[in-house]
Amino acid sequence: MDIVVCATQRCGSTLFLEDMRNIGILGMPEEYFISWIDGPQDQDWRKKLQELHDKARSANGVTAVKIMANQLSGIDNRLATLVSSDADGIFPHVAHTFNDALWVWLHRRDVVEQAISRVIARQTKVYHATEDHKFEHFTGNAMRGYDENYNRDAEYDRTQIFREVNSITLEALTWRHFFESHKITPLEFVYEDVVQDEDMRHLDMLMKRLGIAGPVSKTSRTSAKLGNRRNIEWRERFLREAAGSHFNLAKFS
Repeated sequence: MDIVVCATQRCGSTLFLEDMRNIGILGMPEEYFISWIDGPQDQDWRKKLQELHDKARSANGVTAVKIMANQLSGIDNRLATLVSSDADGIFPHVAHTFNDALWVWLHRRDVVEQAISRVIARQTKVYHATEDHKFEHFTGNAMRGYDENYNRDAEYDRTQIFREVNSITLEALTWRHFFESHKITPLEFVYEDVVQDEDMRHLDMLMKRLGIAGPVSKTSRTSAKLGNRRNIEWRERFLREAAGSHFNLAKFS
């Protein structure tokens, strides 16, 4: 594998992967390991790994995949049947299998916004949207065309938001620990910066690290930003209530 994108749910990784796929020379990354975690466990994992490489390859031979923090344990268990590793760090079989990869870590600066995005997505069952209803999207649970009222029936729940804030924090710490324990220095990106960068310089940085010559044509995204006024209102309310409780977890949750 040439590129491993390290992420957490609702960190903007689908948008990031769309940019990579659109350029046509940075692999065909997707969350291929879902079937490893949720599918049957009596599978030929060596064959599954080869199939993954084949799906993840762009025309120029570059391969790319995305791994979520909450998938690491399951993936490592499957890979343990294929490779051996005497590494001391956590998830050693993941580190060994993708030893030569460029590790790319994408995260959000505002974990409260990310937590709210998780809660709303779970309630609405809408995880992605396209700018135009005619566009298809390469991921599932996508709304074709953006409807600003799509989350009008979502119900504020500070306990759920609080739990997601904790989960996101722990997931980020897990990635940090994984990198540190295997002496990996990932190429790091922040969603809030990526989404504002019309020049998509993250693609240039990936190409440079892989030694791919440029410049290349960059395709506009079809992904639409789901967050709207409701997300902003929930964020303000959550932070106000957290401060009002003096961050006392028993009172707050």
